[in-house]
Formats: sequence, structure tokens, C-alpha cells
Amino acid sequence: MKPLARLLAALALLLGLAAQARAGIASAPGRDLEVELVTYGPGRVYWERFGHDAIILRDTRSGEAVSFNYGVFDFDTRDFFLKFIRGHLLYSMDAEYAGPEIASYIAAGRAVRIERLALSAAQASTLRDFLLWNDEPQHRDYRYDYFTDNCTTRVRDALNLALGAQLFTQTQAPATDRSFRSQALRMLAHDKPLMLLVDLGLGPYADRPLTLWQDAFLPVTLSDLVRRVRIADGAGGARPLVAASKRVYAGDVRAPPPVPPHLLLPLLALGLAWAAAIACGVRARAGRATRFAAAGAVALYALLAGLAGLVMLALWTLTTHRAAWANQNLLQFDPALLLLAWPLARSFGARRALGRWARALTLLLAALSLSGLAGHLGGLLGQQNLHWIAFALPINLTLAAIAWRAARA
Repeated sequence: MKPLARLLAALALLLGLAAQARAGIASAPGRDLEVELVTYGPGRVYWERFGHDAIILRDTRSGEAVSFNYGVFDFDTRDFFLKFIRGHLLYSMDAEYAGPEIASYIAAGRAVRIERLALSAAQASTLRDFLLWNDEPQHRDYRYDYFTDNCTTRVRDALNLALGAQLFTQTQAPATDRSFRSQALRMLAHDKPLMLLVDLGLGPYADRPLTLWQDAFLPVTLSDLVRRVRIADGAGGARPLVAASKRVYAGDVRAPPPVPPHLLLPLLALGLAWAAAIACGVRARAGRATRFAAAGAVALYALLAGLAGLVMLALWTLTTHRAAWANQNLLQFDPALLLLAWPLARSFGARRALGRWARALTLLLAALSLSGLAGHLGGLLGQQNLHWIAFALPINLTLAAIAWRAARA
């Protein structure tokens, strides 16, 4: 055989083998399909903090193993950050060979765990058909939601579909002491600035008690969930959903703590210290340096708190992020504080009296801050934000007290 003919024959053989492998997943009988849930631990980059997961379909005859995941997004999307902020960003489903994908996560130092699922032939076929349908271009995209429609809930829902809703019916019990907020803070605990920003921006929706089903919005909790579920075995009995579980790689990224950090005492101490620094500037014997330091402290607080309130108001009124709506931290960090930044700084630095409108505004903001505390203690508001109240209330009361004393002087 001539060299060119040999080359063409080899290429034809390779193409035939590739086509046969792809056909293995697409057309293999259910009895030849092995289903695995692969869970990847948190990564080092902020968007990797919550972990990731995927479904692997393995054809035991051809050896082909394809990973289906729902976590694909594109930084080059037009108006990416605007769509991200407004909650309009589309994520996509993707399929790729499992071996290279797992290797890439191991190379990034992320933990890898695989659960082999005991699906029947019919259930495996149903899952395969749905995943292939979902991988078609017209079905790949979906509107991402951090808590209720993400790369993990899509995997959970696909498994539930194949199992005839057995996963859903067995996971309606409460997930004790867990909420979207507590889980988010736990996963972000090693990135304190990001954790605090996320916590500040979440409203009462994030504090609703979760069922086990809802708690499986995180890869790690979905992995825990499938290990406790039992499914019908077709003979009147039940068997564990997980046939085998294996930790492939322990990872070298620090694991999140089992519970979120306690923020009340640190934020209370910071709030009291900030209020004390402001109060020092109005003492009769306060020197020039002390007055200007207090002016800086009060201006910085008014700017940061006012900007935080403005962002929270925008998240509520201009975005689809339901978890950020009706944020009661607005009672502590009102956007109107921005109007006070310059008057307060000038008053402290130059010992000038505040104008009447500025004094009235400090009193109003202090009253709103107190109403937030009263609503929280009375159980009327339903948001776990006592730590933010503990930070802001001493400062807001201090500003009102200084303005009231100046008005009476």
C-alpha cells in the first residue's frame, strides 16, 4: 500500500473510532451507561468559592465518558458586568470529555469527589436523553440565579427528573439552622471583604429556612444529599442512590468552615470605636489634629454608608436579584448620608454649627436606625442583620446627639 493510501486509511480508522465513541453515549442502551456525580471543591478565584459539579455519563462498552455541566459563562459577553449586576447574565450548559476536565481541576488544586449512582437502565437512558437535549444550542442557555437556578440546582433537577421526582420527595425536611445567607457566608469565610459585602447586600429572602432540597444549591450539599437518599429498586424495596463514593483528590485549597463566622462582636466593637473617634472631635479641649481626624472619620462614614445604601437601593429597584430586595440594612445605611458628608466634615474641622436641615436629617437617620433595631428585636422584619445594626447604630446616634447638643447650645 502506498504511503498516501496508508495515511488515508489511518485517518479513516481514527475518524471511525471517534464517531463510534460519540455514538456510544448517544445511542448506548441504558444498561451500558454508568452515571456519576462529580463534585469539585472551592477554588481560589472569587467566582470559584462555591465549588462546582457535573454529571458524567460513561459508556462501559466504548469507554467514552462525557461530563455535562451548567457553569459556562463568557467574560466577553456584551455588557457583561451590567448584565451580571442586573441579574440578566446567561449561563450555558456544556459537554466535554470527563478525563481532561477532571485533570484540569486537579491541576488547579481543587478537591474532586465522585459518586457513582445506582440508576436503573431506564433512568440512565432518561437522564442521557435529557442531557443531550439540553446540550442542543437552542436549549443550552438559562438565566442564572445564585440560589435557585445555578449550575448545581440544574444538576439536581436533571437527576430528579431521571429518578421520577424521588429526589425531591425525600428532601422536604428542614435543613436545620441553614439559610442562603449562612451558607453563602460560610463558603466565603476565607475572603472576608467579599463575605462582608455579600452579607450587607442580602435582604430577608436570604434568611428563610431551607429544606434539604433548597440547601442543595451548593455542590457540597448536593453531594451530601445524594448519599442519604434511597430509591425504589423495582422489586418493592429500596436501595441507596449512591452505589460507590470516592475522593479522587483532596485538594490544596483551604476548605470552608462548617458554620459562618460570628460577626456581631467584631462589628459592634468597630462601630463603638468609630463613634468614639467622632465624639472626640467635639470635645471643648479637642486640638486641631483631633478635630480634623474626627472630621475625616465622620466624612468617611457618611460616604461609605451612603454609597452602600445607594447600592442596596439600586439592587432592590433596578435588578432581578430577589435575594437583595427589601434590604433592611437601608434603615442603617441610608443614601441620604451622602448629603451629610461635607456639612459634617466642615462642622467638625472648622467648629461650625450644622445647618437646620442637616441637624434634622441626623435626627431622622438616628430614628430610622433605632426603628431597625426595634423591628429586629420584635421579630417583625425577618432579616438577620443585628451585627450591621450593632455597627451603624452607635455612629448614627452619636451624630444625632452631637447635632442635638449643637442645636441647644
